[in-house]
Amino acid sequence: MAAAANKPGAVHYALIMFVMLSVILGIVSYVFNRESNDKSTEIAKLNEENQKLNRVQKTLDDQVQILKTKIGIKFDQVDDPNNPQNQATVVKGLETEMLTNGKDAAGTTVFETLRKLREALDATSADRDSKASKVASLEKEVLGLKNQYQSQVDNYSQQTKDAERDKLGVIGDRDEKVNAKIQEISSIKSKLNAAVDELNQEKESREKERKALNSQISGLEIRIDVLKDKIDNLEKLSFEAADGVIRRVEHNTNSVWINLGDADFLKPRMTFSVYAKENLGVGRGAEDIKGKIEVVRILEPHMAEARVIEEDLYRPMVSGDLIYTPIWSPGLIEKISVIGDIDLDGDGRSDREQFHQMMAVAGCVIDNEVDDNGDRTPPDAKITVQTRFLVKGNIPELLDVTGEEAKNKVKKIQNHFNDMNKEARSNGVRVIKLNDFLAYIGYHTKRRTFLPGQNRPWNLKAGSASESTKDASSDRSSNGNVSGAYSKGRQAPQNQSDGQNSKVFGGSK
Repeated sequence: MAAAANKPGAVHYALIMFVMLSVILGIVSYVFNRESNDKSTEIAKLNEENQKLNRVQKTLDDQVQILKTKIGIKFDQVDDPNNPQNQATVVKGLETEMLTNGKDAAGTTVFETLRKLREALDATSADRDSKASKVASLEKEVLGLKNQYQSQVDNYSQQTKDAERDKLGVIGDRDEKVNAKIQEISSIKSKLNAAVDELNQEKESREKERKALNSQISGLEIRIDVLKDKIDNLEKLSFEAADGVIRRVEHNTNSVWINLGDADFLKPRMTFSVYAKENLGVGRGAEDIKGKIEVVRILEPHMAEARVIEEDLYRPMVSGDLIYTPIWSPGLIEKISVIGDIDLDGDGRSDREQFHQMMAVAGCVIDNEVDDNGDRTPPDAKITVQTRFLVKGNIPELLDVTGEEAKNKVKKIQNHFNDMNKEARSNGVRVIKLNDFLAYIGYHTKRRTFLPGQNRPWNLKAGSASESTKDASSDRSSNGNVSGAYSKGRQAPQNQSDGQNSKVFGGSK
């Protein structure tokens, strides 16, 4: 029992555990208490430092506010690192103000900007002082010049007064001389008026004599023209020369050969009038013309072939006959003037363009012309001694036209003809009718074309009545008799046809 009592029991263990726990708890309490004291000390230090930082921050805030007030930019935010372009910050506002107000002097800092502005201000002040000095110098110079000019003005004023005094004296002398001249001029005017009256009387007398002489001259000119026409019709003198000669005639082919060629500047399509070799002069009158020819081929320097386009059956063409045209001369340019209507085929329509083409083929120049509208072209052209003919077409009369416009045109044409007729008379230019001119150049009227509804006195070749008797047409077959007109002075007329074709057309030989 005693042994059992010496063995440790649960109480012993519980006491041991309690002691150990007490020791551990004491140690833990000591450590915790020590750490708590250390933390309290550290917290006190931190609170003290925090108070210091708060005081520093308040000081800095006060300084920032003072700086904002000094700068004049009172944004709450000084800078925005996340958004450097934020305009609601003091830094960005300051940059904007430096650029706006500093302009070229703006720097990266306020100090640099102020320094540059000060330098610019000093330079401007120095320039201002320099210019102020120059202005003072110029004002001094102006004052000197003003004094000098005032002295000159005073001098000129005194001279002006002296000159005015002298002028009054001169004016007095001049007035005396002028009055004397006025009296002299009055005397001369009275003499001049008398002379003018005498001159006017003389002019009236001379004007009457001039009108009488002009009337007499006009009458003499009319008489001269009438007598000239009578002499031309009686004597039919011609100063024209033939242009060439017919060398050979072939009646079977209506062809002739003339002594003109390319050496004579001859051109195809040119036409000539033909005269007998025993003639009284070419170009006298249309009745002297025995035929007309047109050049078809140039063969040699002085040889060409032409076709007969018109021939007088009573006077056939023979070798030695003369040919003539007034619009062509070998190696020369002929000139003509034209006035009046140009109607080549009598159809009542103007053929002026065709007439121009004919003249161009022959190398003839129309130096001045009055067209269908009554205008003279060129306007300043005149008939000269170089003009060969004045060709006169039909000039209508005022009584033949109606309407103001047509009458004005006829008046213009008549006035131009009077002027051109005087120019032709003064320069010895022959006035020739269009029909005679066409005959001289060998023009052959082309066959007319009948147009329905056209009021022209043309007779058609076919119809139901004879034009001569107005009777109904009957049998028109030939009786075989030949007119004696075609054998006059040659052989006895053939009474009946022998029924044989001519050898020319393939008859029996």
